[in-house]
Amino acid sequence: MVVKVITEIGLETTTCITCGVVYAMPEKLLDFHRLHGNTHYCPNGHGQVFCEPEVEVLNRKLRAAQDRTNQLEYQLNGALTDIAEKKKELRRVKRKVNAGLCPYCRRHFTNLERHVHSKHPEELNGKEE
Repeated sequence: MVVKVITEIGLETTTCITCGVVYAMPEKLLDFHRLHGNTHYCPNGHGQVFCEPEVEVLNRKLRAAQDRTNQLEYQLNGALTDIAEKKKELRRVKRKVNAGLCPYCRRHFTNLERHVHSKHPEELNGKEE
């Protein structure tokens, strides 16, 4: 009885940086060398090294992205705090104006108060006095 075994291996070609010979090696082995920065040799014996392992490149990019995310998050929190403070200040000034107080000199103007109450009651936040 004859048994035929067919094996399919994916080979990836690469070129020696020293002598220029083109050679092939299994894809998984070449990927392993790329990933870990290991040394492999061309058929003429020249050492080939991937200077910066892919893992280190990806880790560096990940750290940079995380740093940028943290920076943007910090800026966003600062901006949200500023918005909340400005809203609070605006509500305070609006309340004073609705009551007839000048926001600059703090003097009371009856006409302004009367005008706001009669012509702009919707601006009083539902307060009808």
